Amino acid sequence: MTSLSVTERSALNRFTEGLPRPYWFLWAGLLINRTGSFIVPLMTVYLTRERGTTLVEAGSILALYGVGSLAGTTLGGTLADRIGRRATLLVSLVTSSLVMVALGQARDLSLIGALVFVLGLTADLFRPASQALVADLVAPEFRVKAFGTQYWAINLGFAFAALVGGFVARSGFGVLFFADAATTLACAGVIFLGVPETRPERAEGLRGSLLTPFLDRAFVPFLGLSYVTAFVFMQHLTSLPQDMTEKGLGPEAFGIALATNGVLIVLLQPLVLRAVTSGSPGRPLALGALVTGVGFGLTAFAAALPAFALTVAVWTLGEIVMAPVNSTVVADRAPAHLRGRYQGAFGLTWSLAVVTAPIISPRLIVVTGLVPFWGLCFLACALAAVGYLWALPARARG
Repeated sequence: MTSLSVTERSALNRFTEGLPRPYWFLWAGLLINRTGSFIVPLMTVYLTRERGTTLVEAGSILALYGVGSLAGTTLGGTLADRIGRRATLLVSLVTSSLVMVALGQARDLSLIGALVFVLGLTADLFRPASQALVADLVAPEFRVKAFGTQYWAINLGFAFAALVGGFVARSGFGVLFFADAATTLACAGVIFLGVPETRPERAEGLRGSLLTPFLDRAFVPFLGLSYVTAFVFMQHLTSLPQDMTEKGLGPEAFGIALATNGVLIVLLQPLVLRAVTSGSPGRPLALGALVTGVGFGLTAFAAALPAFALTVAVWTLGEIVMAPVNSTVVADRAPAHLRGRYQGAFGLTWSLAVVTAPIISPRLIVVTGLVPFWGLCFLACALAAVGYLWALPARARG
């Protein structure tokens, strides 16, 4: 075995600087979990093709995932602050893997809807606890890198899952449910072995509740803007597959288009991190929102797989810029003993988008048509870009 050169050691040291060993166990667990995340991105396709639902029915069931996510994100933030980050992660992973297996066996639409709700709840206990744990482990000056590197791992797995899942789905979804559950349990094993509890003790005299983030006047505008951009972003699970289906493209094409998202994040995230680790968070968030809007707006002109893949590539650039900065703004703003609740409040905006996008979007498209709808997505993101410049004129407080 050859040893690393001086240049290679230097690059490795820069990559790992400020990121402790438990962080890398969490990182590895996320990579394993996301590599097997086959079902949720293909849920609309699964429901319409395998269970025979209409698009509106599929949207309503997918919205139940969002309702569960709303509850799970809120509960996960509270549990992370009360019983601990690690305990909340393990509860989330074990329970969601069991629900995934049950969902794969369900045939009655009412039962499917109920299980989709429970899956959203159990799976999204994870997110605020994970982000709070990263904030506990990593010093403020390394948090953008930590969240960005974590997001890189998530999307490395997502690229694989979207591509493989789309092709396997042509032969049947059964194996995908079991594979998804197995990788979720594997993630739990990695975290059990390598991630300690990090929940800080509450300092005497400090108080806080579930409502504290929503009473923070400097934080609330950020939450509103996050919801707007999340609503547009969620069109990749609702309106995008509808548009591609109406233009004669199957699930494998949808998988390839979404894989573009993961591949670009894997390739570009480390480069972009260098540009967003200093200065006002408002500027990169505004740029990211605008680019996201351009990407979804361009979907109006897409008719074949290469064009759809190009639109995904554009809004992926916006996502790459926004993701680590969003998480860092929340981590920097939150008091240490309330990091779970603040991350839960931020996650709530995304969960709310998961709920409302499948309900609102199909009905709005019926009225406007797909081309004007994508134009409205661009307009919403452009307005959000202005909002970020107004709401975050200076670096978030540590």
